[in-house]
Amino acid sequence: MNWKSIFNPFEKFDEKLLLLIGILTVIISIIAGYYTGSSFSSIYRINHLENVSFRSIAASTLLSFSVAIIVLFILGKYLNKKTRIIDIANTVLISQLFLIILQFTKKIPYLRTAGKNIVEYQSNSSLTFPFWDFLITISMTVIGVTILIYSVTLYYNGFKTATNIKKWQHIVLFCAVSLISILICQITIPKII
Repeated sequence: MNWKSIFNPFEKFDEKLLLLIGILTVIISIIAGYYTGSSFSSIYRINHLENVSFRSIAASTLLSFSVAIIVLFILGKYLNKKTRIIDIANTVLISQLFLIILQFTKKIPYLRTAGKNIVEYQSNSSLTFPFWDFLITISMTVIGVTILIYSVTLYYNGFKTATNIKKWQHIVLFCAVSLISILICQITIPKII
């Protein structure tokens, strides 16, 4: 396995295997959401819920992933008539795989305590600087940003592979459509569910 297959598994692995992994991603994210009290309100937004129900978590997660697949498939067909739905589904679902890790961060009690200690220090600087809390918070931020960058990389590379886009105008259109659909999902899905 080389670096290219890590950042673009869509060229290396069979689409049926990727789809199976993608379906497992959806199942695991729903189970993780139920355990952690969180759900996807768009493909890059995890909401933490007050009232946790399996139905609302499953509906929100499935709806956010489905909207992303449908929007990207329509865009893919517009850019390249040979775009296949399985490639777009794999793009969306595989790109979400590692975001499941972020769902579990709210379940780690020390992270909440570390954040509170840092806020307390900011309001009262006469306290001892919470070095370990600061180090843990910064480390989790770096891990979170790294996971997010990797997920976006998979999302872009998957769409690029599925549609064979090369022109900068197509890339800009992909970015704009993705951003708009993500924002619309973040606004509408919590109100619907």
